[in-house]
Amino acid sequence: MKAKFSLIDAFLSFLFHKFKNKMRVKRAKKNKKNMGVYVQIFGFREPYQMILDGNLIQVASMMKIDTWTSLPKVLQGQVRLYTTSCIISELRALGPDFGAAVLAAKKLERRRCNHDKPIGASDCLKSVVGKLMKEGSDNKHKYGVATQDGALRKHLRAIPGTPLVYINNGVVLLEPPSIETERRMKELEIQKTLPKKFEEPILKKINPDSKIAAEPARTFKKKPKGPNPLSMKKKKKDAPQKAAGAGTGEKRKREKADVDGGE
Repeated sequence: MKAKFSLIDAFLSFLFHKFKNKMRVKRAKKNKKNMGVYVQIFGFREPYQMILDGNLIQVASMMKIDTWTSLPKVLQGQVRLYTTSCIISELRALGPDFGAAVLAAKKLERRRCNHDKPIGASDCLKSVVGKLMKEGSDNKHKYGVATQDGALRKHLRAIPGTPLVYINNGVVLLEPPSIETERRMKELEIQKTLPKKFEEPILKKINPDSKIAAEPARTFKKKPKGPNPLSMKKKKKDAPQKAAGAGTGEKRKREKADVDGGE
């Protein structure tokens, strides 16, 4: 019985590792595609700059996740890890239970946040990454943020071109591009089709009446589909037969009339 159970356990572990490797490959493909958006559209370059929040540093230390090796794999390239003085001061204020997180945060490079007095970590990260697009700015410094704070990630999704990383069930995950990022991406693609500033006066000289504008996107309307002609039964042609019958009746009447007249 022990040998049978050992074989079952070995088979189940084999299936589990196979499924795990399959999911790892899928995640790697998605991460490569998502980082390609930030590189090609928003101009990110290696080494990628990633700011780590204190809560993610704490979770990583509890789960024994090495951020120095896991984040380069997730972002598909070299990474520089940052934190801020406000984040370290917040970790210290949380007590001795966060001592390991404080030591891990001290090993990271410090990004200047220009706060004389320490403020909350989420407010500090909001000011470092950039203002919302409604206020006329975006992620100019090309920062990514690794945080476990759901409210902070929701706020940062409104800033186009901001990669967001978090940990779920011991796995480091990269969020797909947000709706604002996709909208900004479409705007930048349209701007690429427009002439550049040094080209505008040349075009005006060639054709002064022309107006420089973006080409409207083509939309294809689906035509209404009619019934399938092969499934429709063809109608029987009865009219020619009736006409032929009517013609023969008239001929018979004429023949009778001719016979009576001859008599």
